[in-house]
Amino acid sequence: MSLVASISSESVVVEPGATAPLTLEVENRGESTENIEIGIEGVDGEWIAIPVPSVELKPGERQSLKVFFKPPRQSESTAGNFPFVAKVRSLATGDQRIAQGILTIKPFNSITLELSPKKGFVTATKTQNIFAATVMNMGNSEHTMQLMADDPENSCTYEFDDEQITVGPGQQRDVDFAVHPKKGSPLGSPRLIGFAVTARSTTTPGVVASSQAQLEVRPFITPATIIVFFIMSILALTVWLTQPKRPEVTLDLMMSPTRVTQGTKVTVHWVASNASAVKLVAGGIPIGENLPPEGTQEVETPLIGTLTIQAVAFRDNRQSDPATVSIKVDAAPIIPEPKILDLTPSPISVNKGEKFTLTYKFDPAVTKAKLGPDNIDLDLRLNTILIEPTKLGENEYTVVAENSAGKSVKRTFKVEMIEPVLVKILKFDISPLEVEEGGKVTMNWQVEKASKIEFSYTGSQIYTLDASGTTEIPIVGKTTFTLKATDANSKVVTKSITVQVKKQPEPPTTDPGDGGDLRGNSGTTTGGTTGR
Repeated sequence: MSLVASISSESVVVEPGATAPLTLEVENRGESTENIEIGIEGVDGEWIAIPVPSVELKPGERQSLKVFFKPPRQSESTAGNFPFVAKVRSLATGDQRIAQGILTIKPFNSITLELSPKKGFVTATKTQNIFAATVMNMGNSEHTMQLMADDPENSCTYEFDDEQITVGPGQQRDVDFAVHPKKGSPLGSPRLIGFAVTARSTTTPGVVASSQAQLEVRPFITPATIIVFFIMSILALTVWLTQPKRPEVTLDLMMSPTRVTQGTKVTVHWVASNASAVKLVAGGIPIGENLPPEGTQEVETPLIGTLTIQAVAFRDNRQSDPATVSIKVDAAPIIPEPKILDLTPSPISVNKGEKFTLTYKFDPAVTKAKLGPDNIDLDLRLNTILIEPTKLGENEYTVVAENSAGKSVKRTFKVEMIEPVLVKILKFDISPLEVEEGGKVTMNWQVEKASKIEFSYTGSQIYTLDASGTTEIPIVGKTTFTLKATDANSKVVTKSITVQVKKQPEPPTTDPGDGGDLRGNSGTTTGGTTGR
């Protein structure tokens, strides 16, 4: 065999997530028809798509075959140069030709930064708060990141365990850092300092990520603490001096803000002295009577505006002055409906043991998403996941996306898992393809991984063949030869070849003693053919 193979370019450049073509030129300089198989070695097989993996070349024929490189847009598609070999092999003789090239994967960048906790605090005895910065590299190239922090008023100092970190593709690095306020406040009101942390690549300054957090500076003593202590002291003295004592009650919000959104529940706490029962009123409507002198109760906030809650203590026929707290009730924020923007499985039919890629995308309102029936959490920071079907036939999946209010939306899709086709027809040749009437043709075949091989041609019965062989068959007219191979999974592969008969002015005279066929006449056969 004389094959010639070349590639259109020795260098192929592609960006992850995109597709780059390569043209492979193949020429048959031999004297017989060849079945040619092409392949690419040296790079990940999942990056390569070959639309036509094999082709038949007649003598002197030249064809251009396409190979596509399509590395996924993932951190595993590392940027750099990858040498590859384009290989052309004859299925009949095993003779092969190669051409070398280089696949260049272009870099893409995706750096994120998260801070934990989002809010810290310092006191007179705790002079610093430790935060953690998490840097994630979802790109395909390594970056050395410079960490820095600042606040608008330059009120704090920041000490990182490591100011520079190297994060490889798909890696995550955690760095602890301490935040110190420059000035303390033993007496006064709490202060809230907002600061931002930035991570910038030292090699690619345009690659940057940032995140924000807060530091609360708590004083040792607040004016409210002093006032409450003073009031309580006076009340205690008054109660002691005024016997017999009148019922009294105090009312406060327990661990609840004084400004809430509509529908939020707040917890009120009351303490009554010289009382046998307490009555609670919210917005002019009684919500509890004959309550114990001390207790707590949740109160709903159904209306927008100011909600006034009162507590009155009773003992015999005497009652206390009402204790009051007021809560500002704002309209609840409108939370957008969750939406599934994209949900695409690829491919929708896979062989047993293989996986498919699910590409998904949600709008920003989605806070979590799960894939059923296995209840798999989908990472909202990514957009793809590899899934292996669990059963042969149709597999149905459901994606449920939720927003922060608990509202959900779902979509379903189906992927079919099939048994792979094991059988291959490595060779099926008829020569010549045009003969005189009464002439003979030679058939060569070779089949791999078949449980049954059947052969027939125009006007004949069906024959059972061995895995490979050669035979001569006489031709009396236009004849179509068909080879059918079945594997252990009952998958069938067929191939047909048609032989033409040359037209003659007059029918040729045929000697009845010449020729042979598979119907019992004489002929030359190697490899074994058995009628069925």
